[in-house]
Amino acid sequence: MEQINIEGLGAVQETLIIPLAMRALDLKSKKPILGDKYAAELYERVAYDKEKFAPKKTPSYYGCLQRARYLDEELIRYARQLHASGIPFVTVNAGCGLDTRGERIAERTYGAVHFDMDFPNVIQLRRTLLGERETFIEGNLLEEAWIEALKAKITPDTHVLIAIEGVFAYLSREEIQRALRLIHTAFAGRCVVVFDALSSFWAKRSRQHDTLRHMEASFTGGIDSEEDILGLLPEAHFERKIPIVDLMAQVWWVAHLMKLTRKMRNNVQIFTFTL
Repeated sequence: MEQINIEGLGAVQETLIIPLAMRALDLKSKKPILGDKYAAELYERVAYDKEKFAPKKTPSYYGCLQRARYLDEELIRYARQLHASGIPFVTVNAGCGLDTRGERIAERTYGAVHFDMDFPNVIQLRRTLLGERETFIEGNLLEEAWIEALKAKITPDTHVLIAIEGVFAYLSREEIQRALRLIHTAFAGRCVVVFDALSSFWAKRSRQHDTLRHMEASFTGGIDSEEDILGLLPEAHFERKIPIVDLMAQVWWVAHLMKLTRKMRNNVQIFTFTL
């Protein structure tokens, strides 16, 4: 099988290899956490510099897998509610990379259309690997074009369930504000956004990260609580949050020790907001 080289996508874009590789490694485990067979198939088809990153069962391994599983479940939670109420909805993976969330949740979202959105060069890579799909959306999370492209594909009463995974750590607070503001302006009253955010303490320590330290990308922003988000977008409504370390503790005993330190426990949290 011919492999496709992903070098040169861009510093942040190239980090898409991290969760993909982690999910492929997970599938080989005796007791998979996510069990993403689609990710494992994609991983076999890409080539990249193994000196930059090689998947191992580090803290980020458990964090990536549990983060993905939780975001999946949050989308499914709201899909169930909307379906029961007879409300039309779609799901969106914004900053999708090579994630296969659409395939993972398809059987539990009642036939809802799933959209994958990312930078044009990442979407082109998806086309090369997966073929053309009408549900691919090219764009920049900080620009209105992707929002307009999505609006053109749905009806004005369609609710939008958006997952933003592994993206906000590379954005400043001002950029996070812009991304959320664009989404709110377009879909106010019919939107749920689920995202993970790195704390301000750890945002300053990219080179200490167990996977990112060998790559060119660096963390930028930092979100410590739901109050930070409400300060950026007062119109948002906070639903819930969970530290990723708490999720890791469900599958990895070491995370129970990590939970004892506040800075470690809150290093990354997942937030759910309705807009």
